Amino acid sequence: MAQTDGPGQKGLRGIGRDASMTQLCRTVLKTMLGDHADLRVQPHPGLLLSMGLDVFPEGEKAGEIKRKHIERLCRTTASDFYRDAFSRWKSLTQDVRRFAVLEARIQGRLYIGTTRDTPLETGITVHHTYGMPMIPGSSVKGLCRSQSDSIADKEVVEYLFGNDWGEKDEAAVISGGIVYHDAWWVPEGQPFVSEVVTVHHQEYYGSCGETPATDFDSPIPAPQIATQGKFYFVIEGPQAWAELARHLLRQALEHQGIGGKRSSGYGYLNVFLK
Repeated sequence: MAQTDGPGQKGLRGIGRDASMTQLCRTVLKTMLGDHADLRVQPHPGLLLSMGLDVFPEGEKAGEIKRKHIERLCRTTASDFYRDAFSRWKSLTQDVRRFAVLEARIQGRLYIGTTRDTPLETGITVHHTYGMPMIPGSSVKGLCRSQSDSIADKEVVEYLFGNDWGEKDEAAVISGGIVYHDAWWVPEGQPFVSEVVTVHHQEYYGSCGETPATDFDSPIPAPQIATQGKFYFVIEGPQAWAELARHLLRQALEHQGIGGKRSSGYGYLNVFLK
């Protein structure tokens, strides 16, 4: 049976099909979004981070290009879409019989997800949909687990975290009874802030130690992006267990910190219980 073009589908066959479909999607989205001008003044930071540069920065001006792009990222604020989503999430987690929550303010700066592959050669973990900083639930769980060494009862630890980190027998794996949700950034102020890490021996590190590090090496500032502000943490489970996990989280955030460069003072938070 011969295939006929439907309305608006002329020229979709062959080589130009993908390009034509892309254009159709853009046309439909433009119609649906109408006059939402705020989408232009509130860009998606995650897309800016991963795709905002037209070309990969190289050569002598690479550092300046990266710095200016990071400054642009640091001017972004939470969109209305994110504020609404955060309000919904916060209202849904108010049942104290099911959730234990806390807010924590970063004492200085937070590095989370710096090894993500981006044109800036630095990264940060952001919410896929809204582009705002987030701390993955897996990181929250791991932090609490590291704080649980003082708990002698193995069954308590297994209920809080499961036993999948060292159990080889799949039939004996326990997932645990607590859910550690992603921590949402509290939409107040600007989430991103520029930082600088100065590499003193670039050739030494770049050659894996083959080139000697000397006092004559020139320090090279490397632009970085970090997070500031507050995060909203949510732990879900039976009330007593969730509160125990929250206690571990509070101790860990204040005394261990989370994320990268903690030995340099990054990643420590002051906790406000709700």
